Amino acid sequence: MRYVIIGAGSIGGALAARLARHSPNPPVLVARGARAAALRDRGIRLRTPDEDVTVPVAVVEAPDEAALRDDDVLVLTTKTQQADEALRTWADAPVHDAGGTVIGTAGDLLPVCTALNGVESERIALRYFERVYGVCVWLPAVSLDPAEVVVSIAPTIGILTIGAYPARPVDDDRVVAAFAADFRASGVDVYPEADVMGWKYQKLLSNLANGLQALLGPDGASWRDLASALREEALGVYAAAGVQAVSDATEKARRGDTFRSRPVPGVEHELGGSSWQSLVRGSGSIETDYLNGEIALLARSAGTHAPRNALVQHLARVAARDHLQPGAVTPDEIRSRFATLAAGVAA
Repeated sequence: MRYVIIGAGSIGGALAARLARHSPNPPVLVARGARAAALRDRGIRLRTPDEDVTVPVAVVEAPDEAALRDDDVLVLTTKTQQADEALRTWADAPVHDAGGTVIGTAGDLLPVCTALNGVESERIALRYFERVYGVCVWLPAVSLDPAEVVVSIAPTIGILTIGAYPARPVDDDRVVAAFAADFRASGVDVYPEADVMGWKYQKLLSNLANGLQALLGPDGASWRDLASALREEALGVYAAAGVQAVSDATEKARRGDTFRSRPVPGVEHELGGSSWQSLVRGSGSIETDYLNGEIALLARSAGTHAPRNALVQHLARVAARDHLQPGAVTPDEIRSRFATLAAGVAA
Protein backbone atom coordinates (compact mmCIF):
# COMPACT_ATOMS: atom_id res chain seq x y z
CA MET A 1 0.00 0.00 0.00
CA ARG A 2 1.01 3.59 -0.62
CA TYR A 3 -0.10 6.24 1.87
CA VAL A 4 -1.18 9.62 0.56
CA ILE A 5 -1.04 11.94 3.57
CA ILE A 6 -3.31 14.93 3.06
CA GLY A 7 -2.00 17.71 5.30
CA ALA A 8 1.67 18.47 5.91
CA GLY A 9 1.47 20.05 9.37
CA SER A 10 2.86 18.55 12.56
CA ILE A 11 0.97 15.22 12.46
CA GLY A 12 1.11 14.65 8.71
CA GLY A 13 4.73 15.74 8.57
CA ALA A 14 5.83 13.46 11.40
CA LEU A 15 4.05 10.42 9.97
CA ALA A 16 5.37 11.11 6.47
CA ALA A 17 8.93 11.47 7.74
CA ARG A 18 8.82 8.13 9.55
CA LEU A 19 7.25 6.33 6.58
CA ALA A 20 9.68 7.94 4.13
CA ARG A 21 12.61 6.75 6.22
CA HIS A 22 11.44 3.24 7.10
CA SER A 23 8.79 2.03 4.64
CA PRO A 24 9.58 0.20 1.39
CA ASN A 25 6.64 2.11 -0.10
CA PRO A 26 7.44 5.83 0.33
CA PRO A 27 4.42 8.03 1.08
CA VAL A 28 3.10 10.99 -0.83
CA LEU A 29 2.66 14.15 1.23
CA VAL A 30 0.06 16.70 0.19
CA ALA A 31 0.99 20.32 0.89
CA ARG A 32 0.32 23.72 -0.61
CA GLY A 33 2.13 26.93 -1.43
CA ALA A 34 5.23 27.86 0.53
CA ARG A 35 5.09 24.69 2.62
CA ALA A 36 5.10 22.51 -0.50
CA ALA A 37 8.02 24.48 -1.93
CA ALA A 38 10.01 24.17 1.30
CA LEU A 39 9.42 20.41 1.53
CA ARG A 40 10.43 19.86 -2.09
CA ASP A 41 13.56 21.96 -1.65
CA ARG A 42 14.71 20.77 1.79
CA GLY A 43 12.95 17.50 2.53
CA ILE A 44 11.38 17.08 5.95
CA ARG A 45 13.44 17.33 9.11
CA LEU A 46 12.24 15.23 12.05
CA ARG A 47 13.68 16.05 15.45
CA THR A 48 13.02 13.93 18.55
CA PRO A 49 14.91 13.41 21.83
CA ASP A 50 16.83 10.58 20.09
CA GLU A 51 17.24 11.66 16.47
CA ASP A 52 17.65 14.55 14.08
CA VAL A 53 17.14 13.38 10.52
CA THR A 54 16.16 14.96 7.23
CA VAL A 55 14.52 12.76 4.63
CA PRO A 56 13.28 13.49 1.10
CA VAL A 57 9.57 13.03 0.58
CA ALA A 58 7.36 13.09 -2.50
CA VAL A 59 5.16 16.20 -2.39
CA VAL A 60 2.07 17.03 -4.42
CA GLU A 61 -0.31 19.96 -4.27
CA ALA A 62 -3.34 18.50 -6.04
CA PRO A 63 -4.88 15.10 -6.83
CA ASP A 64 -3.85 15.11 -10.48
CA GLU A 65 -0.19 15.18 -9.42
CA ALA A 66 -0.63 12.10 -7.25
CA ALA A 67 -1.85 9.73 -10.02
CA LEU A 68 -3.86 7.72 -7.50
CA ARG A 69 -3.65 3.93 -7.66
CA ASP A 70 -6.10 1.28 -6.54
CA ASP A 71 -3.80 0.23 -3.67
CA ASP A 72 -3.55 3.75 -2.20
CA VAL A 73 -4.78 4.68 1.28
CA LEU A 74 -5.62 8.34 1.97
CA VAL A 75 -4.71 9.63 5.42
CA LEU A 76 -6.31 12.95 6.33
CA THR A 77 -4.21 14.99 8.78
CA THR A 78 -5.53 18.51 8.27
CA LYS A 79 -7.34 20.41 11.01
CA THR A 80 -11.03 19.54 11.25
CA GLN A 81 -12.12 22.96 9.97
CA GLN A 82 -10.19 22.15 6.77
CA ALA A 83 -11.49 18.61 6.40
CA ASP A 84 -14.58 19.25 4.26
CA GLU A 85 -12.67 21.15 1.58
CA ALA A 86 -9.87 18.57 1.51
CA LEU A 87 -12.22 15.60 1.31
CA ARG A 88 -14.28 17.18 -1.48
CA THR A 89 -11.10 17.91 -3.41
CA TRP A 90 -9.87 14.32 -3.24
CA ALA A 91 -13.17 12.40 -3.46
CA ASP A 92 -13.56 12.94 -7.21
CA ALA A 93 -9.92 12.24 -8.10
CA PRO A 94 -9.52 9.44 -10.68
CA VAL A 95 -8.05 6.13 -9.54
CA HIS A 96 -5.94 4.02 -11.91
CA ASP A 97 -5.29 0.29 -12.07
CA ALA A 98 -1.83 -1.22 -12.57
CA GLY A 99 -2.08 -0.61 -16.31
CA GLY A 100 -2.92 3.07 -15.91
CA THR A 101 -6.60 2.78 -16.80
CA VAL A 102 -9.02 4.90 -14.81
CA ILE A 103 -11.34 2.55 -12.92
CA GLY A 104 -13.29 4.96 -10.73
CA THR A 105 -12.95 7.74 -8.18
CA ALA A 106 -11.22 7.93 -4.82
CA GLY A 107 -14.53 8.40 -3.05
CA ASP A 108 -15.84 5.14 -4.48
CA LEU A 109 -12.71 3.00 -4.32
CA LEU A 110 -10.14 4.18 -1.78
CA PRO A 111 -10.19 4.05 2.02
CA VAL A 112 -9.71 7.32 3.87
CA CYS A 113 -8.31 7.39 7.41
CA THR A 114 -9.30 10.48 9.39
CA ALA A 115 -6.37 11.19 11.73
CA LEU A 116 -7.78 14.39 13.25
CA ASN A 117 -8.82 15.69 16.63
CA GLY A 118 -12.50 15.72 17.51
CA VAL A 119 -15.28 13.40 16.39
CA GLU A 120 -16.76 15.17 13.36
CA SER A 121 -14.33 14.35 10.56
CA GLU A 122 -15.62 10.79 10.22
CA ARG A 123 -19.16 12.04 9.55
CA ILE A 124 -17.81 14.58 7.06
CA ALA A 125 -15.84 11.87 5.28
CA LEU A 126 -18.90 9.63 4.90
CA ARG A 127 -20.48 12.32 2.72
CA TYR A 128 -17.81 11.69 0.11
CA PHE A 129 -16.17 8.29 0.74
CA GLU A 130 -17.56 4.77 0.87
CA ARG A 131 -14.78 3.48 3.14
CA VAL A 132 -13.94 5.55 6.22
CA TYR A 133 -11.60 4.69 9.07
CA GLY A 134 -11.37 6.80 12.21
CA VAL A 135 -7.94 7.31 13.76
CA CYS A 136 -7.39 8.56 17.30
CA VAL A 137 -4.02 10.33 17.37
CA TRP A 138 -1.68 10.78 20.31
CA LEU A 139 1.40 12.42 18.81
CA PRO A 140 3.00 15.43 20.58
CA ALA A 141 4.39 17.21 17.53
CA VAL A 142 5.11 20.85 16.74
CA SER A 143 5.77 22.33 13.30
CA LEU A 144 6.60 26.03 13.24
CA ASP A 145 9.00 25.67 10.30
CA PRO A 146 7.26 24.40 7.13
CA ALA A 147 9.91 21.72 6.58
CA GLU A 148 10.52 20.66 10.18
CA VAL A 149 8.62 18.71 12.84
CA VAL A 150 9.66 18.41 16.49
CA VAL A 151 8.34 15.46 18.52
CA SER A 152 9.02 15.42 22.26
CA ILE A 153 8.92 11.63 22.80
CA ALA A 154 11.00 8.72 21.56
CA PRO A 155 11.67 6.10 20.32
CA THR A 156 8.03 5.80 19.27
CA ILE A 157 6.65 9.13 18.12
CA GLY A 158 3.02 8.44 18.98
CA ILE A 159 0.02 6.17 19.33
CA LEU A 160 -2.63 5.65 16.65
CA THR A 161 -5.89 3.81 17.36
CA ILE A 162 -7.72 2.85 14.17
CA GLY A 163 -11.09 1.33 13.36
CA ALA A 164 -13.76 1.39 10.69
CA TYR A 165 -16.51 4.02 10.79
CA PRO A 166 -19.30 3.09 11.29
CA ALA A 167 -17.96 0.47 13.68
CA ARG A 168 -17.39 -3.07 12.55
CA PRO A 169 -14.97 -5.87 13.58
CA VAL A 170 -11.33 -5.23 12.76
CA ASP A 171 -9.99 -8.79 12.92
CA ASP A 172 -10.27 -9.50 9.18
CA ASP A 173 -10.00 -5.93 7.92
CA ARG A 174 -7.21 -5.77 5.35
CA VAL A 175 -6.83 -1.99 5.56
CA VAL A 176 -6.54 -1.99 9.35
CA ALA A 177 -4.02 -4.85 9.32
CA ALA A 178 -1.82 -3.21 6.70
CA PHE A 179 -2.03 0.21 8.35
CA ALA A 180 -1.00 -1.27 11.70
CA ALA A 181 1.91 -3.23 10.23
CA ASP A 182 3.26 -0.37 8.14
CA PHE A 183 3.14 2.31 10.82
CA ARG A 184 4.47 0.00 13.54
CA ALA A 185 7.44 -0.76 11.31
CA SER A 186 7.99 3.01 11.07
CA GLY A 187 8.14 3.60 14.82
CA VAL A 188 4.51 4.42 15.60
CA ASP A 189 2.40 2.37 18.02
CA VAL A 190 -0.89 1.27 16.41
CA TYR A 191 -3.93 -0.38 18.02
CA PRO A 192 -6.90 -1.66 15.99
CA GLU A 193 -10.24 -1.12 17.76
CA ALA A 194 -13.79 -1.74 16.60
CA ASP A 195 -14.99 1.11 18.83
CA VAL A 196 -12.55 3.76 17.63
CA MET A 197 -15.05 6.53 18.38
CA GLY A 198 -15.04 5.62 22.08
CA TRP A 199 -11.32 6.41 22.01
CA LYS A 200 -11.87 9.63 20.08
CA TYR A 201 -14.50 10.83 22.55
CA GLN A 202 -12.05 10.15 25.38
CA LYS A 203 -9.29 12.05 23.54
CA LEU A 204 -11.73 14.94 23.03
CA LEU A 205 -11.86 15.44 26.79
CA SER A 206 -8.12 16.16 26.78
CA ASN A 207 -8.38 18.37 23.71
CA LEU A 208 -10.81 20.71 25.48
CA ALA A 209 -7.73 22.32 27.04
CA ASN A 210 -6.29 23.11 23.59
CA GLY A 211 -8.26 26.35 23.44
CA LEU A 212 -6.99 27.38 26.85
CA GLN A 213 -3.42 26.67 25.83
CA ALA A 214 -3.89 28.73 22.68
CA LEU A 215 -5.28 31.65 24.67
CA LEU A 216 -3.05 31.46 27.74
CA GLY A 217 0.20 29.79 26.66
CA PRO A 218 1.77 26.36 27.16
CA ASP A 219 2.22 26.57 30.96
CA GLY A 220 -0.70 24.34 31.91
CA ALA A 221 0.13 24.48 35.63
CA SER A 222 -1.17 28.05 35.76
CA TRP A 223 -4.61 27.14 34.41
CA ARG A 224 -5.11 23.49 35.41
CA ASP A 225 -8.28 24.40 37.33
CA LEU A 226 -9.81 25.89 34.17
CA ALA A 227 -9.07 22.74 32.17
CA SER A 228 -10.65 20.65 34.91
CA ALA A 229 -13.78 22.80 34.79
CA LEU A 230 -14.10 22.27 31.02
CA ARG A 231 -13.68 18.52 31.41
CA GLU A 232 -16.18 18.30 34.27
CA GLU A 233 -18.75 20.19 32.22
CA ALA A 234 -18.12 17.91 29.23
CA LEU A 235 -18.59 14.75 31.30
CA GLY A 236 -21.98 16.06 32.37
CA VAL A 237 -22.85 16.66 28.73
CA TYR A 238 -21.69 13.16 27.77
CA ALA A 239 -24.03 11.72 30.40
CA ALA A 240 -26.95 13.81 29.17
CA ALA A 241 -26.28 12.93 25.53
CA GLY A 242 -25.61 9.22 26.12
CA VAL A 243 -22.02 9.39 24.81
CA GLN A 244 -19.86 6.40 25.71
CA ALA A 245 -16.12 7.08 25.90
CA VAL A 246 -13.46 4.64 26.99
CA SER A 247 -12.47 5.10 30.62
CA ASP A 248 -9.61 7.19 31.95
CA ALA A 249 -8.00 4.01 33.29
CA THR A 250 -8.18 2.29 29.89
CA GLU A 251 -6.63 5.25 28.15
CA LYS A 252 -3.92 5.60 30.81
CA ALA A 253 -3.02 1.92 30.49
CA ARG A 254 -2.58 2.26 26.73
CA ARG A 255 -0.47 5.37 26.93
CA GLY A 256 1.68 3.87 29.69
CA ASP A 257 5.11 5.49 29.87
CA THR A 258 5.11 6.40 26.18
CA PHE A 259 4.19 10.03 26.74
CA ARG A 260 7.06 11.10 28.96
CA SER A 261 8.32 14.22 27.22
CA ARG A 262 12.05 14.77 27.06
CA PRO A 263 14.11 17.69 25.80
CA VAL A 264 14.84 17.75 22.09
CA PRO A 265 18.47 18.80 21.53
CA GLY A 266 18.78 22.28 20.10
CA VAL A 267 15.08 23.12 20.44
CA GLU A 268 14.55 26.11 22.69
CA HIS A 269 11.17 27.40 21.52
CA GLU A 270 7.99 26.49 23.38
CA LEU A 271 6.18 23.30 22.46
CA GLY A 272 2.41 23.66 22.41
CA GLY A 273 -0.48 21.71 20.92
CA SER A 274 -2.30 22.08 17.63
CA SER A 275 -4.54 25.03 18.58
CA TRP A 276 -1.59 26.87 20.14
CA GLN A 277 0.35 26.37 16.91
CA SER A 278 -2.53 27.84 14.89
CA LEU A 279 -2.30 31.11 16.83
CA VAL A 280 1.51 31.18 16.82
CA ARG A 281 1.52 30.74 13.04
CA GLY A 282 -1.27 33.30 12.60
CA SER A 283 -3.28 30.92 10.41
CA GLY A 284 -6.54 32.83 10.93
CA SER A 285 -8.54 29.75 11.92
CA ILE A 286 -8.59 27.33 14.83
CA GLU A 287 -10.06 23.88 15.46
CA THR A 288 -11.83 24.66 18.76
CA ASP A 289 -15.22 24.88 17.01
CA TYR A 290 -14.87 21.08 16.72
CA LEU A 291 -13.45 20.56 20.23
CA ASN A 292 -15.12 22.82 22.78
CA GLY A 293 -17.73 23.49 20.10
CA GLU A 294 -18.50 19.77 19.94
CA ILE A 295 -19.41 19.86 23.64
CA ALA A 296 -21.60 22.91 23.05
CA LEU A 297 -23.32 21.10 20.16
CA LEU A 298 -23.89 17.93 22.18
CA ALA A 299 -25.28 19.96 25.07
CA ARG A 300 -27.76 21.88 22.92
CA SER A 301 -28.82 18.70 21.15
CA ALA A 302 -29.52 17.09 24.53
CA GLY A 303 -31.47 20.09 25.81
CA THR A 304 -28.80 21.28 28.22
CA HIS A 305 -25.95 23.81 28.22
CA ALA A 306 -22.13 23.94 28.23
CA PRO A 307 -21.41 27.62 28.88
CA ARG A 308 -17.73 27.26 29.83
CA ASN A 309 -16.84 25.29 26.71
CA ALA A 310 -18.93 27.65 24.56
CA LEU A 311 -17.02 30.61 26.03
CA VAL A 312 -13.60 29.10 25.28
CA GLN A 313 -14.80 28.21 21.78
CA HIS A 314 -15.81 31.84 21.24
CA LEU A 315 -12.63 33.35 22.71
CA ALA A 316 -10.36 31.07 20.67
CA ARG A 317 -12.24 31.79 17.45
CA VAL A 318 -11.96 35.54 18.02
CA ALA A 319 -8.26 35.21 18.88
CA ALA A 320 -7.61 33.34 15.61
CA ARG A 321 -9.67 35.83 13.62
CA ASP A 322 -7.83 38.80 15.11
CA HIS A 323 -4.40 37.13 14.85
CA LEU A 324 -3.74 37.32 18.57
CA GLN A 325 -0.81 35.45 20.10
CA PRO A 326 -0.98 33.09 23.10
CA GLY A 327 -0.97 35.08 26.32
CA ALA A 328 -3.32 37.79 25.06
CA VAL A 329 -5.76 36.62 27.77
CA THR A 330 -4.86 35.84 31.39
CA PRO A 331 -6.03 32.89 33.48
CA ASP A 332 -7.66 35.27 35.96
CA GLU A 333 -9.73 36.86 33.20
CA ILE A 334 -11.12 33.47 32.22
CA ARG A 335 -11.64 32.49 35.88
CA SER A 336 -13.71 35.64 36.30
CA ARG A 337 -15.77 34.80 33.20
CA PHE A 338 -16.30 31.23 34.45
CA ALA A 339 -17.42 32.56 37.82
CA THR A 340 -19.93 34.86 36.16
CA LEU A 341 -21.27 31.95 34.13
CA ALA A 342 -21.61 29.83 37.27
CA ALA A 343 -23.46 32.62 39.06
CA GLY A 344 -25.85 32.93 36.12
CA VAL A 345 -26.60 29.21 36.18
CA ALA A 346 -27.18 29.30 39.94
CA ALA A 347 -29.59 32.20 39.58
